[in-house]
Amino acid sequence: MSIDVSPTGDELMGISRDHGLLCQQMFVLTSTASPAGLKPILEILPAHLEYWAQMEREQIMFAAGPKMPVDPTQPWSGDGMVIFRAPSIDAAEKIAEADPMHKSPARSYTLSPWLLNHLIVVGPTSERQQKDHNV
Repeated sequence: MSIDVSPTGDELMGISRDHGLLCQQMFVLTSTASPAGLKPILEILPAHLEYWAQMEREQIMFAAGPKMPVDPTQPWSGDGMVIFRAPSIDAAEKIAEADPMHKSPARSYTLSPWLLNHLIVVGPTSERQQKDHNV
């Protein structure tokens, strides 16, 4: 297939559907630590984790976690990433802004639409997941 121009988002979704791909619109939130460092992040972390656990229970949050350092012996930067569902960019902004981490000055964020086309499902691995899924 030859494409002479860059497809629009709608055309890209059509191409995905035509090829039998998942074609699920999601959003990627990249959360960046403020210059204040890890102290404010660690203080708000319990509320942040509970917020995204609630989003998981509501089947809004798809995947999330800290962005790891390239060298695992180096300290964590405090940055994280979340992939979640929302019907529009405006709804995604509201979800991102409601995160206690972003209500505080601990982190700022960027938000990008993302098209999920491929997925490999792996079995539950954490004790919490095993408990939640009765494994």
